[in-house]
Amino acid sequence: MRLRLVNYAVRGEEEQAVGVLAEEFVVPLRRLLEACPTVTLPAEGINQALDVLTCEQTTKAVRTALEWLQERKAGADSELMIAREKVKLLPPVRPAKLFCLAGNFMSHVQESKSKIGAAEAKRVPETPRIFMKPPSTTLRGDGEPIVLSRSSTFVDYEAEMAVVIGKAGRHISADEAMQYVVGITCFNDVSERRLSIWPVTERSPWDRFFDWLNGKWMDGFAPMGPCVVPISEVDDIHNLRIRLYLNDQLMQDASTSDMIFSVPQTIEYLSHVLTLERGDVITMGTPSGVGFPRGVQLHDGDVVRVELEGVGVLTNPVVAE
Repeated sequence: MRLRLVNYAVRGEEEQAVGVLAEEFVVPLRRLLEACPTVTLPAEGINQALDVLTCEQTTKAVRTALEWLQERKAGADSELMIAREKVKLLPPVRPAKLFCLAGNFMSHVQESKSKIGAAEAKRVPETPRIFMKPPSTTLRGDGEPIVLSRSSTFVDYEAEMAVVIGKAGRHISADEAMQYVVGITCFNDVSERRLSIWPVTERSPWDRFFDWLNGKWMDGFAPMGPCVVPISEVDDIHNLRIRLYLNDQLMQDASTSDMIFSVPQTIEYLSHVLTLERGDVITMGTPSGVGFPRGVQLHDGDVVRVELEGVGVLTNPVVAE
């Protein structure tokens, strides 16, 4: 059983817990560890999925308990599982800082050339282009709606892979960068493409830049999940298939091998700007196939699915405010 860690709450209850996503069930970790005769509960406790990712001893105990669970006879494990429809899946990580890469797939840069200029579209970026989203208001879990704000005019999707930082670091070299990555998850960099809060007589390039940037910040524009997978269970972080479906129609289909800047290069660059901390999340950019260049925007009633190889499927309905 793959270690697909989730933060969840049983529907109708406020208490949050950590579990393992197993097809159509969630296995509560505390209940599992208490039941398994060969492991003991970690003294420091498990309050979130990040606690499992960042503690080797805890990760080992959870894997041992899952192996024990799989070895049990059929039908004997019902008390250790909760049907998925009975729980609300929360974002698998609650980062203090949420970083996003813009233009990290050349295919996406090229499809946007009508908006940024043909010359710029042909130029390969020489440094990562990093912006941030406010995690306290943008993050949403699997199944939670993408809300089209009253201020929205053209909301778009962007399938991405997100990596989770496991320990603090500054001035990290690319050679050692993967030592700081503890997991990956699916991400949807939802974007408002035509933000216009106040009318203006003339927009400068800086106005357009900040409209683009502010259009990333709307409430709920950072769906993430459904789970986080330890980096130790990922064969090659730079060779994973990533896809996005809009109402069951395939819109994006690429590989993380197409990224311009790798995860280590991005961590090296970013850690020279600021200190990366435990739990920070970096999303690695989107491939071609976004809606704006072809006039496809999100509407009330749509359903968006992001699929990342080895992780799972992040599904979010779209609703009007």
